[in-house]
This record gives sequence, structure tokens and C-alpha cells, in this order.
Amino acid sequence: MYKCISRYLVATSLIVVAISVSAIEESQPDFLWLKQQIVKHPQVLAARQSMKANLYQADSLEKATYNPELSTDFGNEGPDRTYTLGINQTIDWSNKRGSRKQQAVFARISAQKNYAFVLQTKMAEALNALINWQAIKNQSQLVTQQENQLENLLEIVKKRTKSGDLGQLDAELAYLSLSQRFGQSARVQAQLRRIEASLGELLPDWNKRKITLSQSQWSHVIDKTAEELVDDHPAVQAAKAQWEISVFAAEIALKRKKPDPTIGLGAGKLGRDDVLSLSLSIPLYVRNNFSLLYKAADQQAMASEANYHAVRRKQLFAIKASQAAVKEYKRRFQKWQNLMQGRDKNSENLLQKQWSIGDISTTEYLLTLQQRTAGLIAGIELEQEYQSALIQLLLDTAQLDTTQAQTTETMK
Repeated sequence: MYKCISRYLVATSLIVVAISVSAIEESQPDFLWLKQQIVKHPQVLAARQSMKANLYQADSLEKATYNPELSTDFGNEGPDRTYTLGINQTIDWSNKRGSRKQQAVFARISAQKNYAFVLQTKMAEALNALINWQAIKNQSQLVTQQENQLENLLEIVKKRTKSGDLGQLDAELAYLSLSQRFGQSARVQAQLRRIEASLGELLPDWNKRKITLSQSQWSHVIDKTAEELVDDHPAVQAAKAQWEISVFAAEIALKRKKPDPTIGLGAGKLGRDDVLSLSLSIPLYVRNNFSLLYKAADQQAMASEANYHAVRRKQLFAIKASQAAVKEYKRRFQKWQNLMQGRDKNSENLLQKQWSIGDISTTEYLLTLQQRTAGLIAGIELEQEYQSALIQLLLDTAQLDTTQAQTTETMK
């Protein structure tokens, strides 16, 4: 009979957690508050400033390759004074500027995608911290509740022991159970304080808020194949942009092997005579024709291409793994919901009643209490792991910035 009661109590106790998890399926969340908090974080601010710096560098690539040069010459030729004033301009004969403009396009993409990746990574970190906080908070409430139950039980046992209804062994068992609960309660409370400190560092204005995820907002990332999703990831797009930048860098290095002429125009006076001059100079690539620089740039382009394929392949399998994990958690969660459906929720009262009338011993009562707590904690952990799997999937598919979530105030 005891085993049946034990299994029944653990099963019915999990309903509370199952109901809280079901809110994931029904909520219509909004991530605006979270994003507003994340962009204030120093690490994200630093990434934003780096992006701006890279965008300025991209703008500089579109500027002219050569600036004009001003030249002057003063002197004497016999009794006559001479002076000339000229301007020289090197011609971008092979149109390196055109290749640099193409580089600028992909440099901007790379800068923006790198920032987007940092932003989404930080959002995932904050979300996981919020989920961990909620799970530990639930555990803290559960452990505290059982601690109070054991303290009340101990008082009852003391009275029944004095009256001879229970033996001294029952009191000792109650003492031991309560002492074990003190240690677990202290560990949970310490974890709760640490995660709250971490959230305070991540979210400047956080004040006991929680965020839940809505399945309706992310179901498409499960339905689509990994091949359809992988190319939208900022890390993949940034790697591809870097490949394109390297390709055009090799093109510029190839064009640099061709010398660019410099044309000069000057005007001045030689005594009383006006002087007008036109000059042309072409560098001779005799000692260095820059072929080695081209070979190096070409090899770097091939390395960037290989890196892009490596990043894409890694992200592809990460998406597949995350999709599989979420499907497994979802399947188990649905089975859990079906299993718990229609069960009685009054497990605690039932357990107390069975012990009071003597159907179960104090040892069985304490053991069942422990199983009940373990069952509830297992439910809390299942919810936590399920939500963490969702966040990892959203991060791997780069959907965190577009997914909506709901922020709700919770009691302090």
C-alpha cells in the first residue's frame, strides 16, 4: 500500500509544475524590455562602438586611392629668379577603388552581423539566467515549505512521543530529516542569491521580472530544415562577408602588380618668361613587382572560404542538434501532461491523513515526503531544461532578436 501511495503522491505533486510549464505554450511574450536592458550592458556597448569603428573603416574604403600632390620650386638661373607651382595626380589605372568599394559593402555586413551575434548571445545569456533564477526560486519555495512541514511534524512527534503514541525512534527520524533539509535549503538559498547578483549585472533595471517564451513565435524554427535556417545566422553571414572581403583584397593585390602613372602639371616663371610644364612618371617594378603580396592575399582568400564553410557546417549541425533536443523535450513534456491530467492535487493532505491514522509509519511518511520533494524538483528541472533548449534553438537559428516574449512582474 505504501508504494502505491508514494507513486501516487509524487505524480500528483508534479501537476503544479506542469501547469506552470504550460504557460509557455499559451503566452504571447514581448522581448522589448529585455533588449532595452541588454543594449545598456558594457559588453554590448563596446561591441556597438566596435561596429561603428568598422563602419567608418568601411566608409574609408570608398574614398579615392590617391590624393593630388602640390609641388613648388624656387631658385636662380644666372641673374634670373625662377619659380614653378605644380600639381601631381597618380591615376588609379587598374581601378583599385572599384574593388575597395566592393570590399566596403561586405565590411559593413561583417560589422553589423558581428554586433548582431554579440547582442543575441548576450540576450541568450540573460534569458538563461532568468530561467535559472525562476527554477531556483521555485526550488527555494519548495524546500522552505518542506522545512516548515518538518518543523511542524517534529512538534507533533514530540507530543505524541510524550503521550506514548510514538516511540523515540520516530522523533530521531524527524530530527535527522529536518537537519538534512537545513543543508539543502542553505544551498538553494545561496544559489538564488548568486543568480540574482548575476542578473543584476546583466540587466541594469531588473526587478524580479520573469520572461516566458511563446511557442507560436518559434514553431517555424522547428518546422523548417536546418539548411533553410543556417544561412540567416549572423556568424555565418559574417564569415561569408569576410570571405568576400578577402576575395576583393586578392583582386586589389593583383591590380597592384600593374603600375599606376602619375601626371603632373606645372606653371611658373623663368626670369620674365612664363613657363608651362607637363610631366608623366611611371614606376618601374624591377626590384619588387608585388607578386608575393598577391599570392599571400590569394591564399588568405582561400583560407577565408574554408573558414566560411567550416562556420556554416558547424552552425548547421548545431541547429540540427537543437531542433532534435527541443523535439525530445516537447515529446516528453506532452507525455507528462497526459500522464498528470485529472490527478488529485491534494497529495500533501492525503499524506498527512494517512500518517495520522496510522496507515503509514513515520519512516514511510518521511520517505514519501522526500520523494514528493524530489518529484517536484524533477518537474522544475524539466521546465528549466525545456526552456533552455528553446533558447539554445533560438540562438542557433538567430531568432532571439525577432522573437517576442512577455515580461510580468512577480512578487518579491
